[in-house]
Amino acid sequence: MQESEFVDSGRDSWERLARAVRSARRDGITKAGAPALKQMHEDYRRAAADLAYAQTHFGGSPTHEYLNRLVAQAHGELYGQAPRRLSAVWRFLARDYPRLLRTEWRPIALAGALMIGAIAIGYVAAYTDYSFARLLLPQQIREGVTDNFQKTKQSGALSSSVYPIMSAQIGVNNVQVAIMAFAGGITFGAFTVYAMLMNGALLGVLAAVFAQARLSMDFWAFIVPHGSIELPAIIIAGGAGFKLASALLFPGDLPRAAALKAAAPVATRLLLGTVPLFVLAAAIEGFFTPTPVAAEAKLAVGAVMFGLLLAYALVPGRGSAE
Repeated sequence: MQESEFVDSGRDSWERLARAVRSARRDGITKAGAPALKQMHEDYRRAAADLAYAQTHFGGSPTHEYLNRLVAQAHGELYGQAPRRLSAVWRFLARDYPRLLRTEWRPIALAGALMIGAIAIGYVAAYTDYSFARLLLPQQIREGVTDNFQKTKQSGALSSSVYPIMSAQIGVNNVQVAIMAFAGGITFGAFTVYAMLMNGALLGVLAAVFAQARLSMDFWAFIVPHGSIELPAIIIAGGAGFKLASALLFPGDLPRAAALKAAAPVATRLLLGTVPLFVLAAAIEGFFTPTPVAAEAKLAVGAVMFGLLLAYALVPGRGSAE
């Protein structure tokens, strides 16, 4: 077959595919209806076959180069590029992620119950036995806070250097806990449980230390503005870990490896959705928490942020699609 005859035989299909690629780049692949997607896929397969023929018989020709570009672009739109578009990210955060939170509420609720229970236990244990606080707290926080415990009780005020120490230590700790909680799922959930319990106990112990010093209002005014976002993010990460653990513990009819592979995309999306929450919490902690705003106002801001987060998890994305 001559090259001109080859071009004439495939021109209509190639041009239709090129138009579909331009449309997908402009509006997003998900905007195309099922018939259009089916046609685009058929044209893509035809173009891929034509590319193989052109490479064999007309290698290096303009036809070969055109088909090479067209097939690469179509493949990117059908299989690779769309999820990286800003519009896809926006749809995920604005609609799909809240739906995912509601669908996977059980492992998230389990992580939340463990953390809240650990907060209560840590508070009671440290309030009644100061040595427990020294045992559990990281060394940097222990040196900055609990070693001055008696002085704090007498003066009724902590050194201004305590809060930056706590802020840096807790911020790093919370990100590490979220990663551990997620990755701990592959240990059949053992490290996820550990992460939830230890982080909750740490918060409970700190709350008890400040309560003993009669500085509970200062402590919660320091924690609540960003913690109202950050702690739920950690709990969601724990839920993602338990999603992985559930696949390993209860694989059903699937081999454990196959069950884990099926659960991994859902768990990963749960974790990825916490990234904006950690960024927002860090911004609040860095720019609002240190300001000389009344403690009551800081608590109110934290309550509003938690209410907005709760509304975000419960409202967007509802409808027939869900």
